[in-house]
Amino acid sequence: MDLGLPGEILTYDYRNKTERPATAEIPRPLRVVQWNIERGYKLDAVISTLEKLDADILCLQEIDIGNERSGGENHGQVIAQRLGLNGGIAIEFQELRSPCRNMEQQGGGIHGNAVYSKFDMSFRAIDHAHQPYNWPRDGALLGEPRTGRRCTLVAEISVPKRPPVLAYSAHFECFTGIIGRVGQLCDLLLDSRNMAANRPHQLVFGDLNTFAHSLARFSPRYANGWYRFRTLGMSEPEWWMKNILSWYADDGDNNRRLNDEGLPGNLRFSDEILRAAVNPGWFDPFDTVKDITISNHAGWMTAKADWAFVRQFLVVRHWMENRDFDAADHRCLVLEIEYAHPEVLDEHRTMTRRIAHDLELRRTTRIWAWCSLAAATVLSCVAVRLARSSMVSGLAR
Repeated sequence: MDLGLPGEILTYDYRNKTERPATAEIPRPLRVVQWNIERGYKLDAVISTLEKLDADILCLQEIDIGNERSGGENHGQVIAQRLGLNGGIAIEFQELRSPCRNMEQQGGGIHGNAVYSKFDMSFRAIDHAHQPYNWPRDGALLGEPRTGRRCTLVAEISVPKRPPVLAYSAHFECFTGIIGRVGQLCDLLLDSRNMAANRPHQLVFGDLNTFAHSLARFSPRYANGWYRFRTLGMSEPEWWMKNILSWYADDGDNNRRLNDEGLPGNLRFSDEILRAAVNPGWFDPFDTVKDITISNHAGWMTAKADWAFVRQFLVVRHWMENRDFDAADHRCLVLEIEYAHPEVLDEHRTMTRRIAHDLELRRTTRIWAWCSLAAATVLSCVAVRLARSSMVSGLAR
């Protein structure tokens, strides 16, 4: 099997061009999908789900090619072939075969992120400037020796008789904390903003691993840095919504909300991050709190880890597949979208700000409830102690 190297892009095209010409107009809203397929451990179940969806654009993460853990197949090619799609895979890592890996982790191949479509595409990869975990140096410490870096695949998709769509397929680092992922998010925010004038219709999809809360908050492996405790009372997705996604250019060129977090100067976000952390018009229709996409440790660690941001599209309908996690450890996000005029950006901005405001009120209520409970517990303990002292005094008389 001919394997590529980290940073390279592999392409496959198995479309039946006589069945549906690439120039034929789509008579319905575009159907688009976001899904981390968990290395394709259950590839047949994944493909079966995708066949039923018959989506126009798929953004998939954790594509395995030639790894022993997933049968040694070229999953990137198999998915394109069985679904009859055009596809590209940005290689993130070369998974080294090593005795320190167990069979469920054994490598020998490569691993990356993909975009598939029924339409013509061109590709490029964003090599993230922010790499919070040094995989070539420290991967063996996690039992996963690998070479390479986090990168995001960007596909420019030529939708027949409509403007082109810019689709991002991202997979952020999980072995870090909020600060590390904010850097990777800002890499995409900056690229999206730079492209928006010429390519306003965008999909920014991915497994962004936003789970530095709940039990993960107490694990230095999954949630390091000051923010794992500074965000008490809210989840990482809620924090993102409040501090980054609700900050727009009309709020200021620099995200002062991040700068007002109150940390010592040497721990604050850099000026580069403050300039980049401005929402260029992204909107995710899924609920920040309720729409959980991953659930581990018997449900004790849940999160909205996966995001489906649209820019200058109207979301007609959205739902989740793989709700029981039978095919992979992430739920599959499905959206039906239509092209929209720039006015939709104002509507989405208003909705996002309202959501962020409601989340902040929710956090305040939650913290007051915790404080009230703690105060009631302390007062109860004091009352019990006083009552016991009174009884002892009475017996002594």
